[in-house]
Amino acid sequence: EVEGGSTLFALDYFGEPAYLTQSSQLYLESVLPVLGDVFCIAQSYRAEKSQTPVICAFIDFNDLLNSMEDMVRWVVKDVFERGGSLLQEVNPEIFEPDHFMQKLLHGESKPFKRMTYHECIQFCNENNIYPNEDSTEPFKIGDDITDRPEREMIKLIGEPVFMIHFPADMKAFYMQKCPQDVTLTESVDLLLPGVGEAIGGSMRIWQQEELEAAFKREHIDPAPYYWYTDQRKYGSVPHGGYGLGLERLMIGSWDCHTSEKLVCIQDIWAELRLDQGQLNVGRIEVGCFMILVAHMNGGKRT
Repeated sequence: EVEGGSTLFALDYFGEPAYLTQSSQLYLESVLPVLGDVFCIAQSYRAEKSQTPVICAFIDFNDLLNSMEDMVRWVVKDVFERGGSLLQEVNPEIFEPDHFMQKLLHGESKPFKRMTYHECIQFCNENNIYPNEDSTEPFKIGDDITDRPEREMIKLIGEPVFMIHFPADMKAFYMQKCPQDVTLTESVDLLLPGVGEAIGGSMRIWQQEELEAAFKREHIDPAPYYWYTDQRKYGSVPHGGYGLGLERLMIGSWDCHTSEKLVCIQDIWAELRLDQGQLNVGRIEVGCFMILVAHMNGGKRT
């Protein structure tokens, strides 16, 4: 269980109960002290889009935000350099000077705007963005800002936004609380124009006593997590991570909001042959992941 028991997928495994994992992130944390920054691409069996988890060691919350921004900027810049002419054929609008992608490429929106969850609630209420389309009831603290209001908010702001410091009772048990206010977490969602949330992440609890308290608070039996809690028992380090929605990053980065354009993007990946021609890069996940791997292995950063 990673994000909540309601999304677990149970199955009968040779007469014993088993569950399809929601995320690789807990397992990635177990190898973090040995390998340093780690990442994984895999299916996530939950009621959401699959993601690519990335976990980074020896960082603080500000480092985490910088890592997310660096990755997005590097991926977008590299793809434009490799396949700009093809992208222009598919979607020339993203090459207009006032498009947010051009501002991102040229560093005009650096660093990404940062707004707390409370500030986003206030922004929505001040700009007549409501939780439900058929109601004018405003947001209140504790409400989830879902995809539609996220997109409306980012459309008005006109640039990527880090929405940070969600209330602790809204987030997963493993998220680190803010030292200045323990009712909040060191958590973040990266919101992109036209998409809403593209990446979600947080710092992780790394102290044993705090993790044990989190299990108790969420009524989760810690026994099956012995391998996870032992990491804190025998010594851990400050660390954080995030999950990247690959398709969402592509939609936001290249402003492709129709299936026809996404098919063209897949053709672009095939033409680029990002793995030196040895793989048929016919799926967008593979192509974007290839660049992500290069970035995580010391590729040039902006």
